[in-house]
Amino acid sequence: AADKIRDTADSHNRLFFVEVMGRHAGFIALHSAIGSGAGGVLIPENNQSIDELIEKLKKAAKRNKPFGLVIVAEGSQFGGATEVAAKVKENFDYYDTKVTIIGHLQRGGSPTCIDRVLASRLGYEAIEALLRNEHGCMVGMKSNQISFTPFEEAITKEKHVNKELMRMAEILAL
Repeated sequence: AADKIRDTADSHNRLFFVEVMGRHAGFIALHSAIGSGAGGVLIPENNQSIDELIEKLKKAAKRNKPFGLVIVAEGSQFGGATEVAAKVKENFDYYDTKVTIIGHLQRGGSPTCIDRVLASRLGYEAIEALLRNEHGCMVGMKSNQISFTPFEEAITKEKHVNKELMRMAEILAL
């Protein structure tokens, strides 16, 4: 969906703020920003201020980039996309600013070929584990290898956003 919105932003000289799920973690927003070529991303794990986002957008405008896309996790420290857009709009009267809240729509997308192969691999390995009488674990992937994680660890271990991906998103947005 973010790709289509970015195309619209480009063709109509608009600044779009797209809100995605991520109340407590910015995984979806970060990956969406990188995958769509967004000019900015606001996630709970990032300490970027609104002023920093505004400066980044101003630099883009100076480079004759008359449109933009900012991905906002619903749990960003500044509120949702509507609140962020209102704050940014005060500094960009020349942008036609729009907000799109994707919400649960993102759960209904069609799987890619890679998604289907991954699901098949995980399902196959889950059945193989059951046939070996192995229980109480989650099947997953680590470094493109099948892995088994005990349920207790899978439930209690806190997952952190990859700092290198955050850095990459910042660089690609320039």
